[in-house]
Amino acid sequence: MITTEVDKKILEVLKKAKKPMSTYLIAKHSKITWPTANSHCYKLKSMGLIGSKVEKSSHGPKEKIMWWAK
Repeated sequence: MITTEVDKKILEVLKKAKKPMSTYLIAKHSKITWPTANSHCYKLKSMGLIGSKVEKSSHGPKEKIMWWAK
């Protein structure tokens, strides 16, 4: 069950997107901070509402998590 407005925003953004989105883009499109987007994405993933995968970032050696609605 979706518990907050932030959860609803994130799911809406992911459902409108036709491809997986990074935490940064989710935060930007939802008009929330990156840490808020990150924690809510992990919560939604644990609820089985969204999926994720780790990709190498195009900016240096770091990795980023890509999220999508199930």
